[in-house]
Amino acid sequence: MRRERDLTFTILSAIGIILILLGHLDFPVATFGGLFPYYSYHVLVFVFIAGYFYKPEDEDHIGSYILRKAKRFLLPYYLWNIVYGLISMLLRQEGFSYAGELNLYNILVAPLVGGHQFGLNAAAWFVPVLFMLEVCDILARRVIRIIYAKTAGSEKEMYGTYIEWVMMVLYLLVGIVTVWLSKRGSVYDLYRIPARLMFMAPTLQFGRLYRSRLYKYDITPSIIYFPLIGLMNLILTATHGGLAYSTVWVNGFSGTVITPFITTLTGIALWLRISKILSRFFAGNKAKDQTREQEFHIVTDDEKIEKESVTLKAIKSVGEHTFDIMMHHLSAFMLVKAVFYLIFAYTGLCSDFDINLLKTDLYYTYIPDGVEGFKWLYLAAGLLIPLLIAGTSDMAGKIHVKKEESTEQTL
Repeated sequence: MRRERDLTFTILSAIGIILILLGHLDFPVATFGGLFPYYSYHVLVFVFIAGYFYKPEDEDHIGSYILRKAKRFLLPYYLWNIVYGLISMLLRQEGFSYAGELNLYNILVAPLVGGHQFGLNAAAWFVPVLFMLEVCDILARRVIRIIYAKTAGSEKEMYGTYIEWVMMVLYLLVGIVTVWLSKRGSVYDLYRIPARLMFMAPTLQFGRLYRSRLYKYDITPSIIYFPLIGLMNLILTATHGGLAYSTVWVNGFSGTVITPFITTLTGIALWLRISKILSRFFAGNKAKDQTREQEFHIVTDDEKIEKESVTLKAIKSVGEHTFDIMMHHLSAFMLVKAVFYLIFAYTGLCSDFDINLLKTDLYYTYIPDGVEGFKWLYLAAGLLIPLLIAGTSDMAGKIHVKKEESTEQTL
């Protein structure tokens, strides 16, 4: 999920992927006392980012756009899906119930239907869904652009015009209908394919609308901004109960049909502002004559950072490798559990380790004696191991390129 370099959104991407890991660990350290449950927005952070970086010129080259997205998202996903299919085949022999059978359906079709076919790569279900969402979106925009051009009397650019508001309303209506259908039990099996896209569409458009129309208005002082969105979620929690829902299964919605879209908005707003503040900190801009608009603008990598700290380098590494972390963090968690199992098997320690849960519950997180602090170990592994895999892949790619260049020079 690498994107054009942008410091604020690199930080937001890093935060987003960490929130997903924390959600899978059931580790509520960043929910602000339960006001911002991870499952009320965290997946859609990446949909918002995708909308923000939308390029209107792609509408003129839809074929090449789809091919580029397929190469970026689907190709690596399916290659890893085969790898995890082989791993799943081994796990099935050891009695792991969530490890799916290695067959053509699970390799080619299941990723588009559910994405949980082989267990350990289940978190990457989002990758093919985002691909389908962006393809459907650009096709819809192309149709609306044709209609807009005819109405305007010429092939006018509609990005950034009032049409963005029209599309926001249309997509929101589609999302509301999806939540309504889900609450009445009409979203299941194959119906989840369009339901996921319909539910995510408003957030994709919101990212685009934010960049093209709303960004300049995002200047509310933080001393007002944070209490305001916190109060909104407090009211929703008090009146609706739990705010968490399942994006992957498109269910679990509480409150009204617009509640999940409000909590998605507040969750993204919370971490976007935090990302802006952090980016300003790392960029080191301490000008005293800043206007309020300058204070909260999005910092890009074009703004010189004199010396990157180790912390910033780590954040950027995480933010630039969200695909790898999404794909591999459950495997990293499994490796941690495997270590605890070996300790149990050979030393008798960790006697409360549950082998049955290990084989039947993909998200079973063993913590010795119930000490929650051990979840930090899982989080560290869930970040570092995928980054090592990504680093190895990047290094192999660079070696391959150098060999090709050397061959060309020889010829």
